[in-house]
Amino acid sequence: MMALQLNPVLDVEYLDQAYGDDPVILYMIFDAFLSDSYPRWIALENALQTGDMKESASIVHGLKPSFTMTGLTEIRSEVEVLEKAIKEQESDEELMSMYKKISGDLNVIIPVLEQESARLKQI
Repeated sequence: MMALQLNPVLDVEYLDQAYGDDPVILYMIFDAFLSDSYPRWIALENALQTGDMKESASIVHGLKPSFTMTGLTEIRSEVEVLEKAIKEQESDEELMSMYKKISGDLNVIIPVLEQESARLKQI
């Protein structure tokens, strides 16, 4: 078990292997996800709603690594499925439904990342 005692909704095993017990790096990664990746995820909704598949594909592709880096392994696989669906031009309803499902999962995770980020900053 890592000394930092991270919230188990995150892929603690991955984070431990990738960063060890370095609170500074983890804080920076969580913070970057909150300040950069998450707003881009929010922007994806608009791209999907307006049917801009080129932009949607670009956003999703660009975001994939940040889900991995942040220890959101399960969400990362959902994001990959969404990316494939965008490339295969699934219906708008289908894409929005996938987006909303992932957003629901993120709504649970974001407060955790905010708490962990604030806590790691103090260490």
